[in-house]
Amino acid sequence: MIRINSFTPVDNFTRRSWEFHGDQIVVKTKSLTFDYENEIMYEKIKSIRSKRMADLSWLWASIVTVMLLGLVMWSLNLFDVSISNFSVIRKIVVIFALVMILPALRKYEYYSFLDAEKSFLTTVRVNDKSRSLILDAIKLMKEKTEIISETYFTETFPSTQSFFQYDELDFPDFLNKAQVRFYEDRLIAVENSLVEKRTTVIKYDEFSGKTKIVKMANDRWDNVWLYWLFFMCITGLSMITFFGKQMIGNDLLLYVFYGGFGLLIPLFFFRYIKSEILIFYDKQDNGIFWMKVNTANRKKLNQIAEFIESKVESQN
Repeated sequence: MIRINSFTPVDNFTRRSWEFHGDQIVVKTKSLTFDYENEIMYEKIKSIRSKRMADLSWLWASIVTVMLLGLVMWSLNLFDVSISNFSVIRKIVVIFALVMILPALRKYEYYSFLDAEKSFLTTVRVNDKSRSLILDAIKLMKEKTEIISETYFTETFPSTQSFFQYDELDFPDFLNKAQVRFYEDRLIAVENSLVEKRTTVIKYDEFSGKTKIVKMANDRWDNVWLYWLFFMCITGLSMITFFGKQMIGNDLLLYVFYGGFGLLIPLFFFRYIKSEILIFYDKQDNGIFWMKVNTANRKKLNQIAEFIESKVESQN
């Protein structure tokens, strides 16, 4: 038996384990709010995907800590309540919130196992110590079932010439850089951001040939707004906590903080800016791939849509 464990204290002290037996995976989850055990037969697994991603639950825990501290400080000032040694307590809480940001910078590898309909059966999180275990588990799995497709984040583009290439930078998605290349029988998309790295491979026989252009806002601006608010709050609380005396009478620093909080106004309205999105559908009429349309790439994207449609028609 091969066993891989994962522990996330900031997510309700969640403990997960994946036990790879002779013919099945036993997934066990225990937390403060949820206990669950599931069995997955190897014969159901047909696809494997992997990605490298940071655990942002640590960052959210830091955000909650800062907001609670700010709420306590506001309540004490509102009701004119004084607590002895509160300045020391405040320093400890701020340091604790800053320390919780550090684990969010660490990236883990995630291996997802999917069935024939591309539905996710389970996702295993591994670190440097358990990476060899997941590779051994995949070898064991391949002895019991036929894996139709494998896509790993370490994969790159082949040396053959592509027909088309599409590049995009998604600023609100942690500066995600995506490059998509279209080859003879498939497209390959490589994405890399501050928090995630992954590769997507889609064969043309998965498409139905149907496309649609829709106008859609980028909801990731909501996260940008929240993260900027958190940055301003944690910076402000840290400065007040550790350099409160030095800040008294510093008008320049006050104007900088006002300007920083003022940025929250335009960031809030960015969520309502719509862009044209070209969506490609599979044979079940689900959108499985999309690209942003603008004036510069509209002609190229029309050619790409025609190219994929011709590939779909040639296979029917």
